[in-house]
Amino acid sequence: MHRNVENWERLVSVAAGAGLVAAGWRRSGAARRAAATVGTGLIARGVSGYCPVNAATGRGLTRGDTRQELGGSHGVFVQESVTIDAPIETLFELWSDPSNLPRLLPYLRSVETIDDRLSHWVLEGPAGSCLEWDAEIINEVPFETIGWRSLPGADVASAGSVRFREVGRHGTEVTVTMQYAPPAGRVGAAAAWLTGHGAASQVREALQQLKRKLETASGFHGSMVPRFSR
Repeated sequence: MHRNVENWERLVSVAAGAGLVAAGWRRSGAARRAAATVGTGLIARGVSGYCPVNAATGRGLTRGDTRQELGGSHGVFVQESVTIDAPIETLFELWSDPSNLPRLLPYLRSVETIDDRLSHWVLEGPAGSCLEWDAEIINEVPFETIGWRSLPGADVASAGSVRFREVGRHGTEVTVTMQYAPPAGRVGAAAAWLTGHGAASQVREALQQLKRKLETASGFHGSMVPRFSR
């Protein structure tokens, strides 16, 4: 039996399992037994580092081709939009430079540009851990859209896009669409959602934060990018 669960998702499994067991003790009958069974299974998954579901589906410690990982009903889908009172040129310029992304998305630890299409991403995980992957831009239409996908070997298989649409005279609607395969599968995504740290809530909060920063920034004109701290 070989380990096929990442270290950070082992922590998530143990935490989620312990939470279910504790919650089960406050119930009775079938609800308590179900919580104890699922919770114990998650704890065992985290402690051993082995998941029979991963073994059955061929999932290991790293991700392969993004299209295979996210095809069909696989992965988790996220779409969030916000309208910002700022020129479309400003928003597009911010997003098109990967080095700006940790300032736009606070849960990103760093994004290092490799070349004009490739970049290396580091995402903050639970308990001080981190997830890393290389991503490539697969579609870019100036002032309209930027699309990306992760490359094989990523800790998190993901693909998505950011679309820009002018609204009124000076406003811009920004829509982030993303599909990802969480390291702990749908169970891990559900555990993250229960603790308020799911991808949808993070993207929504980041977009609202960007809206506040840009709409309170003073002195930018045209497509000049305002400089604000993370």
